[in-house]
Amino acid sequence: MRSLLFLVKLSSIICLSFLSLTCRSQQIDLKKDLQLIESLAKQQSAHSHKRPYIFANQPKTIKNCNPVSLLYGGTLYVYQNYISQHFSANCLYDPGCSDFSKQVVKEFGLIKGGLLTFDRLSRCNRIAGADLDLSKFNEHTHRFPDPIIQYK
Repeated sequence: MRSLLFLVKLSSIICLSFLSLTCRSQQIDLKKDLQLIESLAKQQSAHSHKRPYIFANQPKTIKNCNPVSLLYGGTLYVYQNYISQHFSANCLYDPGCSDFSKQVVKEFGLIKGGLLTFDRLSRCNRIAGADLDLSKFNEHTHRFPDPIIQYK
């Protein structure tokens, strides 16, 4: 039993020493790491602009002053300005989902805009993106165009 234990220890020591001799460790380049951190910090600071409230600069009407519209607009404002900045913004479409929702609700009203927003959110994932037409892919924004004009 002791000889078997001794052989297992010896073989593990030989294997570890062989691996340490054949494997090369990764060299640390502090300057490149700091440049990468700085570039990522600049990208994240680009999202610090405030997006306007959905019904800003519009006359007060029943359409935009009812409690449901105020709740929807306030929720969208909080999401765009405080919550979405902490997530990765990898929407497949241009405009992004929250901007699309804002434009659709302004154009078509709360009911049809809410339904179109729900449809858009259900399509905004990598699985549903598998059947998108690659000829419409925009190389500059890395997104697929989905304007609200096509929903009229």
